[in-house]
Amino acid sequence: MNSIGLSLRGKAAAKALGISLAAFHELQNPKSPRFDPRFPAKIRLGPRSVVYSCADLQAYLESCKTCTQPTARAEQ
Repeated sequence: MNSIGLSLRGKAAAKALGISLAAFHELQNPKSPRFDPRFPAKIRLGPRSVVYSCADLQAYLESCKTCTQPTARAEQ
Protein backbone atom coordinates (compact mmCIF):
# COMPACT_ATOMS: atom_id res chain seq x y z
CA MET A 1 0.00 0.00 0.00
CA ASN A 2 1.31 3.47 -0.88
CA SER A 3 1.44 6.11 1.81
CA ILE A 4 -0.09 9.48 1.09
CA GLY A 5 2.49 12.24 1.25
CA LEU A 6 2.26 16.01 1.19
CA SER A 7 1.93 17.53 -2.27
CA LEU A 8 2.01 21.04 -3.73
CA ARG A 9 0.40 22.76 -6.68
CA GLY A 10 2.69 24.30 -9.30
CA LYS A 11 2.85 27.83 -7.88
CA ALA A 12 3.59 26.58 -4.35
CA ALA A 13 6.13 24.06 -5.68
CA ALA A 14 7.97 26.81 -7.56
CA LYS A 15 8.02 28.93 -4.40
CA ALA A 16 9.34 25.96 -2.39
CA LEU A 17 12.18 25.58 -4.91
CA GLY A 18 12.89 29.31 -4.82
CA ILE A 19 12.32 29.86 -8.54
CA SER A 20 9.80 31.72 -10.66
CA LEU A 21 6.77 29.96 -12.06
CA ALA A 22 8.15 30.52 -15.58
CA ALA A 23 11.47 28.87 -14.65
CA PHE A 24 9.53 26.05 -12.99
CA HIS A 25 7.71 25.32 -16.25
CA GLU A 26 10.90 25.65 -18.32
CA LEU A 27 12.59 22.96 -16.24
CA GLN A 28 9.83 20.56 -17.36
CA ASN A 29 9.72 21.55 -21.04
CA PRO A 30 11.92 19.28 -23.21
CA LYS A 31 12.15 22.05 -25.84
CA SER A 32 13.58 24.57 -23.34
CA PRO A 33 17.33 25.07 -22.90
CA ARG A 34 16.66 24.95 -19.12
CA PHE A 35 15.04 21.49 -19.33
CA ASP A 36 16.17 19.14 -16.57
CA PRO A 37 15.29 15.45 -17.01
CA ARG A 38 15.86 14.91 -13.26
CA PHE A 39 12.92 17.19 -12.42
CA PRO A 40 10.15 15.41 -10.45
CA ALA A 41 7.21 14.07 -12.41
CA LYS A 42 3.85 15.74 -12.03
CA ILE A 43 0.97 13.83 -10.48
CA ARG A 44 -2.28 14.27 -12.39
CA LEU A 45 -5.38 14.46 -10.20
CA GLY A 46 -7.69 15.27 -13.08
CA PRO A 47 -7.70 16.78 -16.57
CA ARG A 48 -6.61 20.21 -15.29
CA SER A 49 -5.29 19.43 -11.83
CA VAL A 50 -1.62 18.65 -11.19
CA VAL A 51 0.43 18.38 -7.99
CA TYR A 52 4.06 17.61 -7.15
CA SER A 53 5.28 15.42 -4.30
CA CYS A 54 7.10 17.37 -1.58
CA ALA A 55 9.43 14.42 -1.04
CA ASP A 56 10.32 14.37 -4.75
CA LEU A 57 10.89 18.14 -4.77
CA GLN A 58 13.16 17.85 -1.72
CA ALA A 59 15.13 15.03 -3.34
CA TYR A 60 15.50 17.15 -6.49
CA LEU A 61 16.86 20.06 -4.44
CA GLU A 62 19.36 17.76 -2.75
CA SER A 63 20.51 16.42 -6.14
CA CYS A 64 20.98 20.00 -7.37
CA LYS A 65 23.12 20.84 -4.34
CA THR A 66 25.50 17.97 -5.06
CA CYS A 67 25.87 19.08 -8.69
CA THR A 68 26.76 22.67 -7.78
CA GLN A 69 29.18 22.11 -4.89
CA PRO A 70 32.38 24.09 -5.52
CA THR A 71 35.50 22.02 -6.00
CA ALA A 72 38.82 22.76 -4.33
CA ARG A 73 40.24 23.82 -7.70
CA ALA A 74 37.41 26.31 -8.27
CA GLU A 75 38.03 27.95 -4.89
CA GLN A 76 41.68 28.78 -5.70
